[in-house]
Amino acid sequence: MAPTTDERGVPIPTIDRDDEGFPPSPTLGASSLDLRSAIHSPDVSAKPTCNPTSNPSSPGVGADLTFSKKYLPLRELTLNSRPLVKRAIQFSCDGDLAVAADDSVHVFVPEFPDLTRRRKRIAEGGDPESSDEEETNEQKGKYNPETFRTQYSEGSKHMPVSFPPLDPRINKELYDAEGMPFPYDKTSAPSEPQGVEKDTNGQEDGRDAGDGDQADGVEGGDDDDWEDDSDDSSVDDDPAGGGARLGSNQPYGAGSGPITSVGSSMNHVVKISWSPSELGVNRRPILGILTGAGTLAMYGDGDMAANVLGSANGYMLQRRELASWLVLWGVGERMMVPGQSPAYSEYIRTFAWAQEIGPGQALLATLNDAKEIAIISVQTVVYVEEVLEKGRAVGGPAEKTVWHVRELVRFKAEGPHLPVSTMDPDYVPCGTSFGLSFGPWLEDDGGRTCVLGYLDRNYVGFRKLRIDKPWTRGQLPKLQVENKDTHGQCVHLTTDGFIEFEQGIFHKGDMIGCRGMISTGWHPVPFEVSLAGGAPAETAKHKTGVCGTTYNLQHCENPIIDMVVHPPPDPARPTPTPLYTLVRLSATPTTPNWYETNVPSALAADPSSPYFQWASSIQQKLEVLVPADMYQKRAYGADDSDSDEESDDGVLMEDTLEDDEGVNYTGEGLTAIDLTTDANVAREVKVVPEVHPHRFRFHGLTLSAGGGASAVLVSAHSTQHPERGGWHTQRSQVLFSYKPRRASSRSLSMYMDDDNLNFSLVNSMSTEGKLFEYLYGGGPDVPGVHYPLSSDPRHAHVAQIFAPVVRNQKCEVCGAAVTQSMRKEDLVGCEKGHFFGICALSGLAVQKPGMTRSCGTCGFKTMRPEILLQKVPEDIKEEVKGVIGRGSCMACSGKFLN
Repeated sequence: MAPTTDERGVPIPTIDRDDEGFPPSPTLGASSLDLRSAIHSPDVSAKPTCNPTSNPSSPGVGADLTFSKKYLPLRELTLNSRPLVKRAIQFSCDGDLAVAADDSVHVFVPEFPDLTRRRKRIAEGGDPESSDEEETNEQKGKYNPETFRTQYSEGSKHMPVSFPPLDPRINKELYDAEGMPFPYDKTSAPSEPQGVEKDTNGQEDGRDAGDGDQADGVEGGDDDDWEDDSDDSSVDDDPAGGGARLGSNQPYGAGSGPITSVGSSMNHVVKISWSPSELGVNRRPILGILTGAGTLAMYGDGDMAANVLGSANGYMLQRRELASWLVLWGVGERMMVPGQSPAYSEYIRTFAWAQEIGPGQALLATLNDAKEIAIISVQTVVYVEEVLEKGRAVGGPAEKTVWHVRELVRFKAEGPHLPVSTMDPDYVPCGTSFGLSFGPWLEDDGGRTCVLGYLDRNYVGFRKLRIDKPWTRGQLPKLQVENKDTHGQCVHLTTDGFIEFEQGIFHKGDMIGCRGMISTGWHPVPFEVSLAGGAPAETAKHKTGVCGTTYNLQHCENPIIDMVVHPPPDPARPTPTPLYTLVRLSATPTTPNWYETNVPSALAADPSSPYFQWASSIQQKLEVLVPADMYQKRAYGADDSDSDEESDDGVLMEDTLEDDEGVNYTGEGLTAIDLTTDANVAREVKVVPEVHPHRFRFHGLTLSAGGGASAVLVSAHSTQHPERGGWHTQRSQVLFSYKPRRASSRSLSMYMDDDNLNFSLVNSMSTEGKLFEYLYGGGPDVPGVHYPLSSDPRHAHVAQIFAPVVRNQKCEVCGAAVTQSMRKEDLVGCEKGHFFGICALSGLAVQKPGMTRSCGTCGFKTMRPEILLQKVPEDIKEEVKGVIGRGSCMACSGKFLN
C-alpha cells in the first residue's frame, strides 16, 4: 500500500488514477487515453464545433469494432521523424499512406483479408457469415502473436529523397518515347559520380571532387583520384536512376530565388501528393514528392518483379512490398520533360494532380516561381514483349510500361492585385507551397470540363480547362484553356493557404458547378464556381486596400495546418456549405479552437460521441492534470535535497479556501496552516498546484478515398520543459479514426435505404479503396471480393472461348492428357498424377512458374494476358484481347501484385 505521508510527516495528496497512471479527466471520466481501448467519436453539430468532448455515459463504438486475425485494427504509428511543413500526410485512392518527414518520406501499404472461403460458401449456397476463424477455448488461452498485429505494421518503406540530388538522365526515357533528342549529352552527364572514392568495404565515402573544393584548386586533389568516363560508350546503356551526381560542368540551382538559384537549398520535403488511380504500373497510383530545391520527383513501382511477401496467416492475402519502387521521372530544376524549353532551369513551387480521367491517363499542373502554370500530360502505355524459348513462353515479366510525359500549355497565374514592395509599410508576407488544386470533372458528349484553382497575393483564381473526346491512350489530348479566370475571389491570404474541392458536381438551381473551401491560413472560406456557361471574370488591377484584403480583420492566433472536405452524403440534396474538418497548429489546454468541424452528428459512427476518435484521444490527454512539483523533477525519484529547491518555485492558490480535510489555504506566502493537528503544534503544509503536462502540434490531416476513415499526424511536447535534442530525438505519431463495419450483404441494393451512403462515390472508387472503406470507413461489401460476380457476362464468354483449349491440354511433364476428372479443389491433374494450379480466368493448368499473377484484393491467380494469347488460335486473339483486357483482375477489377 502506498504511504500517505512523506518522511517529514506531511500528508501526500492522493489522486485517483486509471490503469495507465493518468488522473481521470473532469469531463471524460476514467476512460483510457489510448486509441487501443474504448474509443469515442466527436459530438458535432451543423455549426463549426471546437474542443470536442465526449459523453461519459456514451457506450462509444469500440464494442462494434471487433477485429481479429482476418481484420487488422487501425492503431497509432510511431515514427522516428518529424516534418518541417504542413499537410504532411495523405491517403491514396487504394488505402496507401504517405507521411512526410524532414528529408524523407514514409510509405505504408495496407494488408487485405482473404475472403475466398466466404465466396465459396456463397457459391455453395451456405451462410456467408459462418465463422471460419473462431478459436477454441484451448486456443484462446494461448499466446498468439497475430493478436497484436495491426494495419500498416509491415510492408512499409522509408525513402530518403533530399540527398543525393537526382540525375537529369532519369528523364531520358521520356524523350526516347517521344522520339526527341535528349537535351543532356553524355559528356555533360557522366555515368559514374566524379570524385567519389570507396572505402575498403566498397562503399562510397561521400567525397565529391567534382563539386567540392578540389575543383577550385584546393590542395589535396589529384587528377588520378577519379576518372572521367564521359566518352565511355556504356553511358547510354546505364540506367539513369535517382541518386547519381553530376560533375562541376553541370551546376545545381533553379529559378530566380537568392537561395535556390545557386543550389543552396537544404532540399527538405515540401509537399507530397498521390496521383489518381490506374496511372502507374499495374494501374497503381504514383507518389509525387516536391523538395526545397524546386525538384518534383515521381516515385512508384518499376517494371521489374517485386518481392511479394507471403500471407501473414491463413486469413490474409499476400502482402505487397515496395522493393520495386524507384524514381520514375521528374520535373523542375535540371529535369525537363518533352515540350519544355532547355534555356533555363525552373523552380517548381507547387503542383497538383487532376482527378481521375481514365486508365493510364492524367493531367499534372506545376507552378514555378515566375508564376507560370504548366499543364503536363502524363500517360502510361503497356507493351507486351513476348519472351520465347524454343517457341514457348517462359517465366518472367513480359510487359513493359512506357511513360509518355509532355507539356501541353503554359500560362501566367496572376491576380488583379498590384505588386507591393517589401519596404511598403502595408507589406504582408504571402506565399504558399499548396496553392494549386483541380476540381471535379463535368462530362458531356463532347468532352469533360474542370477548373484549376490557384492562389496569388490575396486572390483565389479559377481557370477553366476542357479536354475534347476522345482522348486515345498514348496520344496527346486536345486541351483547351481559357485566357482569363472563370471566377476570382479577393480574400486575405497569409502564408501557406490552400484550396480543397468537394467531391462531385454541385447542383444549385440552374447552376452546375463545383464548390469547396479556401484556407486563408487563419480561417475557412467557402466558394462556388460554375462549370457550365458563364463569362470569364473581369477584374481590374487594384491595390489590396481597395478590396480590404491587406490585413486579417478576424483575430486568430492559431493558424490552420490542414483541412479536409468530406464527401457529400447525398449529392442530390447538398448541404448549405461543404462539410469540412480542420486542425490548427497547436493543441493546448488554453487553445480550444485547435479542432473545428461542421459535420453533423448523424454522420458519425456514434451520434453521441466525437466524430473522430483521434480528436477525443487528444482532448483527453490535454485535460490531464498532474502535481507541478512532481512533474518538474527532472530526475524523478532522486533524493529530497536535489528536489526541495525546485519545489519551492511553485505557485500557490491565491484564494482562501478550506478543503474537506480542514486545511486552511491562506494564500499569503508559500505555506498553509494544517488545523487538523494539535493547536499547539501547527505545521506548515506545501500547497502544490496542478498543471497540464501535454501539448500537441499538428502536421497534417487526411481522409480515405470514401471519407469514412481519417488519419492525423501529430507530435507530443511538454508544456513545462523546453525541448532538447537533435534530429535523432524527434518523434511523431499517426493517429486514426474509423467506423464500424456494416452488416454484410450479397448485393449493393441492400444498402439503397441508407441516406448516408453516397453510391456515386462508391462506384467511382477503386476496388482497393472500396475494400479499405469496408474495413475502416463503414462502407458496403465489395462486389467480386465479398461475393462472386456470377452475373458478369464476360465470365461465360471467356469460359466458352477457352473450353476447347481446356479439353485438349497436355501435361508438359509426361505428355498425358490433363483431365477435369483429376481435379482436387484448386488443383487439376493429368492421368499420371501430376497436379497443377488452375488459372481462375480460363481454367487452364498453370504448368510453369512465373506464368500467373495474383490479385491484391480477391486473391485470384490468373495467367498473364500474353500467356493466354499464345494458347488460343490466331483467329480469335483479337476477341480475347477485348474480353480479358489488361492490367486489372476480371473477377473484382482489383490490381495485380507484380
